[in-house]
Amino acid sequence: MVSDKVNTKSKIQDVAEGFIIKGGYDSFSFRDIAEAVGIKSASVHYHYPTKGDLVAAVMARYISHFSSQLPDPLSVELNPIEMLHGFIDGFKVKVVDQGNMSLCTMLTWNKSVLPDVVCEELASFYNIILDWLIKIFMRLDSVNDEKAQLQANQLFACLHGASILAQGTNNANCFDQAVAYWRMTYPLTA
Repeated sequence: MVSDKVNTKSKIQDVAEGFIIKGGYDSFSFRDIAEAVGIKSASVHYHYPTKGDLVAAVMARYISHFSSQLPDPLSVELNPIEMLHGFIDGFKVKVVDQGNMSLCTMLTWNKSVLPDVVCEELASFYNIILDWLIKIFMRLDSVNDEKAQLQANQLFACLHGASILAQGTNNANCFDQAVAYWRMTYPLTA
């Protein structure tokens, strides 16, 4: 019985995440979720009393999964240049190659209507990425925290802008052209 509840909650979150990626926070109702999962709308409310609760749970799961995939930026066994390229490549695979905007980009687009609990999860996600990138840049360039923060902000803004440009032009090469500076500044060596 417990695994059925967990499975249902997971299905609800999967469907909600898909709706958000395709159309943002306001693109679905609990009725839409229930229909897609094959349950009653009341069952969605049972697991998630409000839409904010549901989207916050989707974000928390997303953050957990994303964080578990990030390598330790301070690991001396790992090359920071390879980690940086892996991050850029991963962003491209997750967003550009799939022809979608990221979950977080879509929620940021809707930030003015998001409940506080969702905004907090969203800010947490962005801060995890920025903190990780700061540590990478501190290792790459032996710079202070302020300079590393600047580089992290610039790269992350570049990745988001590049993904929007690639989607808007329907040309994935735009992404590669936009991030070329970062790849040239920190080239992979054979």
